[in-house]
Amino acid sequence: MTAGPTAPLRRIDAESGTATLVLPLLVWFAALVALFAIDLGAYLVAASRAQALADAAALAAIGSGVADGTRTPAGAAGRLVTAGGGRLERCDCDGARANVVVSMPVPGLLAPRLGAPSVSARAEARLVR
Repeated sequence: MTAGPTAPLRRIDAESGTATLVLPLLVWFAALVALFAIDLGAYLVAASRAQALADAAALAAIGSGVADGTRTPAGAAGRLVTAGGGRLERCDCDGARANVVVSMPVPGLLAPRLGAPSVSARAEARLVR
């Protein structure tokens, strides 16, 4: 009498179980890359917002003297920057020229801890007569 078909023997070799080790490392690496990409995006958005605020603040500083002459250029620029979530670092304003520097905090997990808690932008506006 012959025995029925037997299941083939499985051979255990040196590569058995490597997916158990490689898969968690790949997931960890993908999460780290995603975190870096999100923080880079947050940094770029903050830089863009800082530049937009600096441009608007320079125009507000020039416009404050033209509109009614009662407000100070630095005060007008400072109010605008504060309302936009930034901080006015410097405002060199005279009657026909405004040079402002604005800083904006950078949100995120990695960028503030790696030495980039804020980003700054500079803008200049001149009155053309």
